[in-house]
Amino acid sequence: MLVLKDYQEWTLDALIEYFKECSRTGDANVSFYSITGNTIGKNLAYNQVEELPGLPFICLRIPTGGGKTIVACHSIGVAAKELVQTENPTILWLVPSNAILSQTINALRNRNHPYYHALESTIGKTNVLDMEQALYVKRAQLESEATIIITTMQSFRVEDTLGRRVYRNSGELMDHFTGLQPHTVQSLEKGESGNIIHSLANVLRIRRPIVIVDEAHNSRTTLSFETLARFHPSCIIEYTATPA
Repeated sequence: MLVLKDYQEWTLDALIEYFKECSRTGDANVSFYSITGNTIGKNLAYNQVEELPGLPFICLRIPTGGGKTIVACHSIGVAAKELVQTENPTILWLVPSNAILSQTINALRNRNHPYYHALESTIGKTNVLDMEQALYVKRAQLESEATIIITTMQSFRVEDTLGRRVYRNSGELMDHFTGLQPHTVQSLEKGESGNIIHSLANVLRIRRPIVIVDEAHNSRTTLSFETLARFHPSCIIEYTATPA
């Protein structure tokens, strides 16, 4: 297994402390103010996103070539344990391009790759899906193992052919919508008739995914935030060498 460098460990330690504090206080803003005071000696104000009020939304700066993907793999386990408190999290991993999409999927599926080992050591057996496969994912699969859906932000745009399918009713996903709690039903997107749309978007809302955003400086638009808000994430962890 690849041994993390000191600065990578420090980054993950800060994330652990932040999520622990979020779990303790239930307040992303207060927790950020407190943890930044402890870690950098200066209490910083939390820059809340209007479309995602109250959500733990953190940006981790890793220098170019500094191994942000390996840190991202470890951060999934941190979020699952310290914030979401589940052994089988659903993760939505957003990358900036189709080329990086292919590279990331291949690496996370490769049993000999350090990324695979990082996931295995932190969250155990992990199912890695592309968007096309996610459109057919079964409920039992999400409930029995950690699942990472890797895609680009562009694939969620309604003008994109694949994006339209994310929000469309699908018989393949019906098993996700039985036995839901009333508050969960209330939060789901409905059709004109008032019935729940059996869509991948609603499956994600049910699962409240951990969202990983690679090269986050490319995704900071109102449209991107509105898109992420539709999936009701439990937290968002951004990675970039050049934070805004």
